[in-house]
Amino acid sequence: MQTSELTNKMLAYQHIIDFNTDQAVDWAVEMLLLGYETPSLLILAGISKPTNFFESEKILLASFNELGIVLPEKLDAIAGYCRTFIEKIAISINIKGNLNDLYSAGLTFDYEELIFDFYLFYWAWGDLDYGETYQDYVPEATKDNIEELVSKKAIDWLKNN
Repeated sequence: MQTSELTNKMLAYQHIIDFNTDQAVDWAVEMLLLGYETPSLLILAGISKPTNFFESEKILLASFNELGIVLPEKLDAIAGYCRTFIEKIAISINIKGNLNDLYSAGLTFDYEELIFDFYLFYWAWGDLDYGETYQDYVPEATKDNIEELVSKKAIDWLKNN
């Protein structure tokens, strides 16, 4: 099965504090476009937004069941969702934007330890953007090398997780 940012988010939805089931509708449409078709996916894709959480969640879970998807344990779900952003950072795709998205995702997981080093880079980059020449979060980071350091951290994270 092909995975995407939305698929990884759906697999982690139970652990995302501010999860919006409107995105489940978007995911269902994406899955249909990828060639997956089940009765529940068709129903979910047809729900009008804004969605009712409980109605949409019930159909989302039925879609998982029909597709043979087993929801991962919390840590695996969080790692899978965060991996989406970290993979992009590792290959230097919009490093700062993906770091911001990773930081936001991490906030919904209540500062998950698994990605804490990336929080430090986020805060360091913020200080450097603010004009500070030195910051305490990642002492070796400067305006000139922070992208490279974040990318290296992402590559290391992917090797170890």
